[in-house]
This record gives sequence, C-alpha cells and structure tokens, in this order.
Amino acid sequence: MTSTAPAVAAVTSSDPRSHPAYVEFARLVEEVIAPRAVEVDRTEVPRSHIEALRDVGYYRWSVPEEFGGLDIPPAVRNAADDLLFGADPSTATVVTQHGAPVVPAIKAGTPGTLALLPKLASGELIGGAGMGHVRSWPQKRGTVARRVPGGYRIDGVIGWHSGWGLTDVIWLGAVDEEREDYVFGIASLHQPGITGEVLRLTAVFGSRTATVTLNDVFLPDEYVTEVVPVAEWKARDGFLRPELRWALQLDPDVDPDDVPHLPPVGPYGLARAALNDALVLHPDEPSLLAIADELEAAVSTPLPDPLWRVTLDEIAVRATTAGVVARGGVGLLDDEITSVRARAATFLQVRGLAPVVRTAHFERYVR
Repeated sequence: MTSTAPAVAAVTSSDPRSHPAYVEFARLVEEVIAPRAVEVDRTEVPRSHIEALRDVGYYRWSVPEEFGGLDIPPAVRNAADDLLFGADPSTATVVTQHGAPVVPAIKAGTPGTLALLPKLASGELIGGAGMGHVRSWPQKRGTVARRVPGGYRIDGVIGWHSGWGLTDVIWLGAVDEEREDYVFGIASLHQPGITGEVLRLTAVFGSRTATVTLNDVFLPDEYVTEVVPVAEWKARDGFLRPELRWALQLDPDVDPDDVPHLPPVGPYGLARAALNDALVLHPDEPSLLAIADELEAAVSTPLPDPLWRVTLDEIAVRATTAGVVARGGVGLLDDEITSVRARAATFLQVRGLAPVVRTAHFERYVR
C-alpha cells in the first residue's frame, strides 16, 4: 500500500507548514485520518474523524476570534486543507465546507446568526452548504422560496450536500420565482420537513453527499443572509475567488489587492500527494518531475478567475492518473489510495460548476 499522506519538502520558518496549528493538524492526519482513507472512501466519514478534528481546534480556524475562533493565517488553512485532500478526499470534502455559513452569518448580523458562530467554532455545530443548484434556474427547479410573514417557506430539492448525518446547519439557497430573486439563508438540518438520501457517487463516496429534500420548511427573516436578483448573482458567478467573494460580502468597498490571493483548495493537495508517491517508485522519471514542476509553478502563479482553478484541476487529473500508472495494475486494488485520488480529481472538475467554469474547463482540455 502506498503512502496516504503527501510528503513535504524541507520546512522553512516562513512556510505555513511550520505553524504550530498546521503541525498538530498534520500529525492528526498522518496518525488518524490517512490510515483509514481507503476504507472511508468505500463507506463513510466516521463521526470519530469529526471529533478528532474538533479536538485539534480545526473548526475554530474558520471563525473570527471575536466569536470564539482562532486567528490562523489563511495560507496555513489552505495548506492544511490541501494536505487533507491528498490524504483523505472524502473527509476533506465534508469538513472544508464547515465554514460555509460563517461569513453569511456575520453579514446578516442578527442575534440568531451571530449566536451560531461560537457553536461553529467549538464544533458543537458542524456546518455545510447547499446552494449551487440554484444556478440552474429557470431551466431546472431546485428549491423554491415563497415569501410569507416573517420569512420564507422553502420547498424542493438541494441536489448536493456533503456530510449528511454529520452536519447540523446548512447555508442554503432557493429561488423566489415571483420576484426573480435568489434567497440565501442558514437553516438547521434537524428540523421537521428536511430529509436526505446519500448519493451513490463514483468519487468521494464516503463524503456522505446527499440530495436533501425540503418540504414547507420555514426560514425566518433572522436567518436570511442575502436576497439578490438572479441576474445580478449570475453575472458574478464563477468569476470571484472564494476569499474575495467573502471579503466583498462583509465590505463591498474592500480593495481586492488587500485580500490574499490563495489557490483553490483541493487540486494541489491531490496532485502533490499522487506525485510524491509516484516519485518514490520512479524517482528519476523526467515526465513525473516535469508534472511536479508544472504543478509548483501553477500553484505559485495567481491567474484570473476561474482560470487558476481549472488549470490546477486539470493538472490534478494528470498527476493522479500518473499516480495510478506509476503503481501499475496494483493501483486499482481496493486497498490502494491511488485510484481514490484519481476519482477525487475527476470530482473536482464538477464541484461548483458555474457556466463560466464549465466553459473554462472545456477550453483547458483542448489546450
């Protein structure tokens, strides 16, 4: 069996991997999470993984200090999440979405949404997301919001929500068809009228990704985080990197140059882990070394959105495929991490697939 955690180069004092929080996190990944990655991919992320990440304070990284979180540099969070993707893509798919409700809760600024933040920081509540389906409206209906006194009534199906059975609150989206608005808010997944069915995915199956059905679920105004015209939201969909999108939500006048430009989480971690394992077997293979050089150059050279994402996604597909080839037929055995990573790299191609991102993927494939 090959290594399930990416090896790392020499760590310097300026490297995010030298941060104490990263060091503790990496130890947990190596000792607890990585050894079970193949099993988790075939079954489900266990609650013990969620609890272990709580014990090292991981959930506090997504929340500002004033609400019980930790002031962890964004580069450290990125490096840790990439490490996790390379080690266990299913667990990474679940927990990297934990912070999704945080910025919307702060932007809403109501007593109800702000009260969620300390609980998200402590891990008492595990967060998730379910809003990408709204971009298909009006061609396809997902969840519909009806304005009623005091809030909205939500009906319909959220096509993709990772972490079903582990998550407690969801940042969700729905369409107010009468006003042609997108309605976003935070809802408890434990209330009546919400059910889920885990999807039989061919990649990251262990992520407990489910369709979630809402039947006349009430979303109070206190938990509505944004109401935005459909046309306005679609005009910016896929063009803004996540950290800039969140910064603009909190401060529309923020200077984009003041917001750290971080690579999208996932593809680098998968690619680096796959290449590290392949190079152990074939240390002098020039093509593997060339892909590794390409990966490092791509991750360190910011590109306009969504080009940076699709560039790294495509390298991840090639790098993880190379990882399978490096192992040969053994890489297809069910106790090997290589094919787990390769399938996960395919999953990244369709994650958050805004129309502009899909087009950019197509263009990259014919480069």
